[in-house]
Amino acid sequence: MRLFKKNLLVTLFIFAFTSAFSQEYDFDIPEEDEAKIEFNGNLDAKWGLLETRKFSPFYGLQFYDISEKDDYLSQYRLDFYLNGVYRHKQVGFFMKTFCQYAKEEPLSPSFFELYGSLNFSPRLSMSIGKRRFNWGKGYAFNPVGYVNAEKDPENPDLALAGKTSVYISYNRSFTSNFLQNFSVEAILLPSEAEINQKFVSADKIGAALKLYFLVKNIDIDFMTAFKKDEPQRVGLDFSTNLRENLEIHAEFSYAHDEAKYFIVDDLISQHKMDGGSYLLGLRYLNRFNTTLIAEYYHHNSGLSKNEFSSYVNYLHNSIESNFPEMINSAKLNMFTIFRSKTLMQDYLYVKLSQPEPFSWLYTSISMFTIFNLTDNSFLVSPQLSYKPFTNFEVLLWPFLFFGGNDTEYGSKQFEKKIEIWMRFYF
Repeated sequence: MRLFKKNLLVTLFIFAFTSAFSQEYDFDIPEEDEAKIEFNGNLDAKWGLLETRKFSPFYGLQFYDISEKDDYLSQYRLDFYLNGVYRHKQVGFFMKTFCQYAKEEPLSPSFFELYGSLNFSPRLSMSIGKRRFNWGKGYAFNPVGYVNAEKDPENPDLALAGKTSVYISYNRSFTSNFLQNFSVEAILLPSEAEINQKFVSADKIGAALKLYFLVKNIDIDFMTAFKKDEPQRVGLDFSTNLRENLEIHAEFSYAHDEAKYFIVDDLISQHKMDGGSYLLGLRYLNRFNTTLIAEYYHHNSGLSKNEFSSYVNYLHNSIESNFPEMINSAKLNMFTIFRSKTLMQDYLYVKLSQPEPFSWLYTSISMFTIFNLTDNSFLVSPQLSYKPFTNFEVLLWPFLFFGGNDTEYGSKQFEKKIEIWMRFYF
């Protein structure tokens, strides 16, 4: 059955390419005589002050090797992004690099994106390389983001690394009053090299397919994804404007054989399950130019309140054992199996933003909260942005975490933190 579904996805991928390529088009892409090369980017200088939570097992494991535990920690780093674009006629090349400096060590730049694209026609295009995708309509969560990098709800706009892929896109518009636009995206996802750092088993190639419809001003997507040793998933999403200042959106994802990990008697257990994760959200703009974003997210394989409490106790017991093997094992599990930004079942995200409040020019303020509906813990984070010059921005960004000792936000490594960003664009 798995082989049949995988072959079906690959067949659909090939069909999307061949059928679209065989279409007859009644207009051509205007050719440009000269190639265009563009570079841009930004440098973020970030300084943070963090108040530690010493009873937190996450803090205890992260700083286990540090003999003296401080009440406050500071952090300084530089994040550098460089983007490059080359375009000539139907050919394009895209690059997005990232490099972080935190101490005097050799820098290791990484590519968030590095791919080439080719437009066969105004309707058909393809790309090969490392590329970022943004499936789903949600702002803070994306249950149907099968090909996305995992989003951080505390900073949904953060740039993340893409995935190595072969991507085909076909798009067509219609004059019908019912169906106004249709597109199909087919993606092959090769795995990272494992054998001698050059090869990988062919059966580890993943595939994903998305169909898009614009029906009476409603954006609708149907998507599916398959990859060996990962759950088989199908999903849909939609977004529409009920009024010119009110948009609603939703996502639903159904997974087969999704793995759920939890702790039983200080041992990690795994359970395969079927079920759906979903998101309901809205975006509202009032007459004062204040924007409200609200989203409810249910994570089907997330931990319940008791399961998370067992996980916290497991981390505590590992620290108290004083056995390096148990401590290292718990630390590894914390950063791998239980690394998700949405570890539990139900979350509510609410954000308010206001440009130029009180007529303060070049300034904007915002505040968001993430409320864990499973254990009633939450975080609150206001933000103040000031842009006195075109290519310069200053951000003041505090975070406050609230909850009991065995809750998600109440057991974080830090009780409070404040960050100051200085961002330079070019």
